Amino acid sequence: MSTSARPRSPAHTEHTPIPRFFGLLKATTLFLATALLTQAITAGLLLSNEGPRDLHHTTAAVVSFAMVLQFTAALLVWRVGHGPARYLVVTVSMVLLISVQFIVGAGGDVAVHVPLGVALFGAGAVLVARVWGPRAAD
Repeated sequence: MSTSARPRSPAHTEHTPIPRFFGLLKATTLFLATALLTQAITAGLLLSNEGPRDLHHTTAAVVSFAMVLQFTAALLVWRVGHGPARYLVVTVSMVLLISVQFIVGAGGDVAVHVPLGVALFGAGAVLVARVWGPRAAD
């Protein structure tokens, strides 16, 4: 009986080490997704004429703060932790979209502001799925 090369079981395969600051990225991604969800709720209240505009503006500030934290975490994972750059690319894209969102929202163009908000919420959900997924650190 020969000991030919057998496929290794999943328990014996080598795993990519988790980059430094990846736990921070996971936390900031959840915070960002929660902030985007809260923003969507206040937008719905505002569109139904039940919610005050100030609440939507306040949650916009929270989303901005969450994006700064997300950007910082993604940058740390990439530069210091030698992790994948894809999270930084997605985060920078979201920062650009949120900047457009602020400009459009301040101008009162609901026809662009609402779909862009939905797209941002979707992007946040996809980002959470990617960061918390089984191959996130690869």
